[in-house]
Amino acid sequence: MKAEITQDEAAALMNVTRRAISEMEAGKRSVSVEELAQFSRIYKVDVRELLFVEFTEASENYLIEKLRMFIG
Repeated sequence: MKAEITQDEAAALMNVTRRAISEMEAGKRSVSVEELAQFSRIYKVDVRELLFVEFTEASENYLIEKLRMFIG
């Protein structure tokens, strides 16, 4: 994903280190639900795009169920 924001800027907005951003992008660090939501806002994309989920009603229902498992 190409955006006009640096890792340093994203890190500052998310209150994490630039190294954490780099590790998330490289798949070396897991991303929390909160961080996923922050990425979505920062990069102005739907969370499903970040998760590579096809935009269908079935995938939306699947994502809702998965999020419910995390939230409680």
